[in-house]
Amino acid sequence: MVALNEIGKPVDWFFAYKVPLLHGGVGGDSATGYEYVYFDSEAKAPEKSQYRLDLGAGAVHATLGQLGKNPGLGYILYNDERPDGKPDDNAKGHTKGVLAWDTVSNTGFWLIHSWPLFPNLQSSDAPTPIYGQTFLCLSLSFDELNKVAAVMLSNHEPQVYDSWCPPETLNCPIAVLASATTFTHEHPVLTVTDITTLGGVTMKLIAKNREWNDDFWNDGVGPSLGCDLAVETWIRGPIAPSMDADGLHRTLDVKFINFTPCGIHWAWPETNDHAKWAISSDPSQPWVCVGDINRMISQRKRGGGCVAFQNLGLWSALSKTDIISAPAGMTRSQAHSHIKSTHKVA
Repeated sequence: MVALNEIGKPVDWFFAYKVPLLHGGVGGDSATGYEYVYFDSEAKAPEKSQYRLDLGAGAVHATLGQLGKNPGLGYILYNDERPDGKPDDNAKGHTKGVLAWDTVSNTGFWLIHSWPLFPNLQSSDAPTPIYGQTFLCLSLSFDELNKVAAVMLSNHEPQVYDSWCPPETLNCPIAVLASATTFTHEHPVLTVTDITTLGGVTMKLIAKNREWNDDFWNDGVGPSLGCDLAVETWIRGPIAPSMDADGLHRTLDVKFINFTPCGIHWAWPETNDHAKWAISSDPSQPWVCVGDINRMISQRKRGGGCVAFQNLGLWSALSKTDIISAPAGMTRSQAHSHIKSTHKVA
């Protein structure tokens, strides 16, 4: 059991960006809100997928199609907005995703996404198409999945709404996570944990618990990676300053997404986007981050995190699409130039 690509073949990891509902984008290209842009570990450039997320085909659905209550297979579905109609626990983490594994092959996948009410194994209906959403799926060994589960127990505090654990995994962290109903954390924690995909790519899992109480992207991710960031998240309400606590790294907010430079005629403002991703400002360190925490002061009291990895192809594509919130009187290019000329890394 691993991440599967657009035609159902194993892949080390994939990234998908669901576009929002658009009534005539750049070039007049509209969207139902279920189309998406696709990129994976074997790609050189992003592509406009031939599939849609409401029609049960493509990489996301092919990967999730492996789930089932079968011998040796297990899964955990978690979302801060559960699809089963039961009340949400807002004390738990602001985090969404799927952990799945196969004890026979000792492999599995971790799907990190931003879509509320997704997935629902009891229904084929897709959630709202209105906003843009992101997906990152990693092929991992069972040991690495348990490492992820341990971090999620201490930091993410996910709201699990559906799970199935084969008997042979009941003493593992991943099974403890599946059955956890409450989380108790007395101390603030921000952790950076290396995880390695089946293909040998080392990525960083950066996560915080609800007690950490600082800006996750500005004071956590940027300093942990040692870089400035352009961040796209759902911004509603007050946000933290752009300069982090050590006075070295800046976090600039993406205000517009435009895939036209990639040959894909979709564009939309940040107000139509519910994704959670970031890229570094320096192409010599092409960090891409995909996670589940928004850059909002109100989410300081929620657990969650992101996965960060370096990939020049995906970084280049996303760096062409984003328009950052530049300082007053500066264009986007002037803002980048200003940051490069004044920034000093300790």
